[in-house]
Parts: sequence; structure tokens; C-alpha cells
Amino acid sequence: MTLREDRTALFLALAAATLASCGGETVSAARQGVTVTVQPSSAQVAVGEAFQFAAAVTGTADVSVAWTVVEAGGGSIDVAGLYRAPSAAGTFHVRASSVADPAAAGVATVSVVPTAPVTVAISPRTATVAARGTLAFTATVTNATDPSVTWSVQEPSGCGSITQAGVYSAPTVGATCHVTARSVADPTRSDVATVTVTPPPPPVAVAISPSPGAVYACQTLAFTATVTGASDTRVTWSVQEGAAGGTITTAGAYTAPANAGTYHVVAASVADPSSSAVAPVGVTDRIQNVSVSPGQVSLAPGETAQFTATVTTTCGTFVTTSTVTAPGTAPAN
Repeated sequence: MTLREDRTALFLALAAATLASCGGETVSAARQGVTVTVQPSSAQVAVGEAFQFAAAVTGTADVSVAWTVVEAGGGSIDVAGLYRAPSAAGTFHVRASSVADPAAAGVATVSVVPTAPVTVAISPRTATVAARGTLAFTATVTNATDPSVTWSVQEPSGCGSITQAGVYSAPTVGATCHVTARSVADPTRSDVATVTVTPPPPPVAVAISPSPGAVYACQTLAFTATVTGASDTRVTWSVQEGAAGGTITTAGAYTAPANAGTYHVVAASVADPSSSAVAPVGVTDRIQNVSVSPGQVSLAPGETAQFTATVTTTCGTFVTTSTVTAPGTAPAN
């Protein structure tokens, strides 16, 4: 080999080595015409994540390459070109060297960037629910391929429960509680919602006045009803014994039956028909006036006379007749 040929070979070797150290460049052995190109020539990869590279080889029948990472601590790459980024951010290079001609290589630049943290957001963040009520929560997970969460109630007791679908069931009493949604992809990331549980309203109660009540037969007695524990204070009135016990209007005016006895007036809440009150009513007869006609009569022994009695009660006037026979024997004619 001549001196000129030696110098040419040395120059080509130096040129190949220089190109091999440059990101995204193709290094070739001019003497053999082998070229290697890495695709893509640059990539951005999050720390710890994987990225697939490919190599195109020309100038030789053997298109296989050997993959390496140029920098120590710059990650790893397998024989198929699958690159795994390191845990620290930085700029690194992967090289694909021709197996047929190791002097021919291609280089790609890799920018390793920090991974965005997983975030969890609950909706609603604050909520109010009545005791024994239910409320549906949702959770949005970002920067994670797995969007699922695990739901829990922060307080160990007295604050209800929540399903894994995010449906919260409030306790039976008032309380301030906290619902947690925790990322399945990164259990260190979570969000908390505050739930104010309002105490249950007081039970509906009905009271009747007067109780007990007293009225003469066929007369009217006014009842009133007081409802507590409900904004709707209306009641429905009824008589427990039905028509035999008298009648009552929607305004609470009770009309007693003609027969004396003890009956019962009922007031039931419209807001909660299961809540009612019962007032006993004593119904008594009352005779207001009695007149007998004739007022006076003289009868011989054995004679008869008819009397008419007119009786006035609170239920009206009644007339009755009666025939009376004088004691003794009628005189002979």
C-alpha cells in the first residue's frame, strides 16, 4: 500500500469516528459504503418510560445492528431497540452500530424529562347531605394511564360509608365527614372532599284540642290540630267509628251522633300520614224540654184518657202518645 493510500484510509477512519459521536448523524465506512440511520433521530421520553427506536442499514446484506447508550447512567436499550429512560432527567444518546461493519453507526438524541405527577380531583369538593341521604362523587385522575381510584371515608366510624362506585351513604346523625379518592396508579396521590351531614328533622307530631272532648248528642264541637316537625301543617280529619260515631268536616267541626257514647276523632298529618292523634269524645243525651197535653184531666174509675208528650232534646223534638186508664171500676148505669 502506498503512502497516499495509507493517508486516505486514516482520514476515512477518523471521519467515521467523528460522525459516530454526533447525535442524529449517520456514520458510514466509505470504503464499504455501509450506512446506519436511527429513526427517529431525536425523541423526548419521560423518566422511567420506554421508547422504541429503529435502525435502517444500507450497503450490506446484513441489516442487523448492535444498540448501546452512549452515556453511562443514560438508561438502557435492548437488542430490539427498546429504550428505557433513567430515573433522572437529562440529554442522552443511543447508538446503532452495524454488525456487518461496526465502524458504521447511527446516533439519536434522547431528551429525558421529568414525569408529571399524578393528580386526583374529587367532585364535588364540598357537599351537604341530609342524614341517611346519599350522594354521588366522581374522581378525575390525570397523568396516569389507569384512571381508577379507591374510595374511602376518612373517619373510622360515625360518618357513613361509600361504595367503590363513589356513592356515599350518610350516617343517621349530623356530622362533618371526609371522603377520600386515592389513585390506583399512584396510591400516594389522593384528594379529599368535605361532607356536611345535616341532622335529621324532628319527627312529625300531631296534637288535637280539646282532648278529650265532650258534646251533647247531635251537637257540634270544634276541634283544632297542631302539627310540628313539618312545614305542611294540614291534617285530614276522620271519626274512628265511622258514620255511627258522628261526622267531622275538613275544618275540624265535629257533629255528634244521636246515640250517647264515647267516640274518637282522628287527625292525621298530610305531610306524614303515619303521624296522627286521636281525641276521645263523650257524647251525652240532653232533654231540653218536656210538655204533656192535656196538662190536667179528671177520670172516673175505669175511664181512660190519651196523653201526648212532646220531648225536645239536642237532637230535635219528638212526640209520643200514651193511653192511661184510671184505677177502679166504672160506675153502673
